[in-house]
Amino acid sequence: MRVAEHRNPVSRDASPAGFRDAGRPLPYRGDPTGDHRCPAAFPATVDGALRRFVEQLDEGLAIVDRRGRVLFLNAAARRMVNGDHLVLTDGIVRAHERSAGMELHRILTDCVSRGCEISSRLVFETATLLIAASALPPEGGHSETFVLLRLINPATAPLPSAHALRAQFGFTSTEAAFALDLLAGNDLAACAIRRGITLNTARAHLRSLFDKTDTRRQAALVRLLLLCPRPILG
Repeated sequence: MRVAEHRNPVSRDASPAGFRDAGRPLPYRGDPTGDHRCPAAFPATVDGALRRFVEQLDEGLAIVDRRGRVLFLNAAARRMVNGDHLVLTDGIVRAHERSAGMELHRILTDCVSRGCEISSRLVFETATLLIAASALPPEGGHSETFVLLRLINPATAPLPSAHALRAQFGFTSTEAAFALDLLAGNDLAACAIRRGITLNTARAHLRSLFDKTDTRRQAALVRLLLLCPRPILG
């Protein structure tokens, strides 16, 4: 199986949950020593917001040991390990298919032993899961290194909503619907058929999207629209 991989040194400024410890000093502009502490209520507010953010993320987040034994799964990851490709057996994340299981084992082993970040993919017969692994250095008296996994299923990754596109870029309802057709992978002709419009009208919509997003190429437009953020704590 061919695997694309990227490695980088791991940041040492993360807690086992993958976030800066809320109890540590938080530097702010104007304090060169970085020894500023926020009011007592602030860390609890941040902690609660981060927990809700992680739980509602569309991508799966998991913290596991080198064997794949789970310490934490967010909601998206829990859905993934109850799906067609991954399974949770005796508290350990496993892949249904042998080749993907071997790759997952390699990712976890290399991540822990080398203390690096790894980007790869798990290839199944019917789907491909994108995966990024980051080694979490030992903290709090624990000697074991754990791994933070990010799991994305491109087939189920949500697109921005029409409302978000209208709010971010000032698209009309028609333009937002047309943009979503583009983001779904349709070319201009297919978008025209789906919208029931002529190809010339589709080109006019595309020009309007370019103008409102300050882009000039369809690839740049699609990349920008896919980055459109949406509220996650609603």
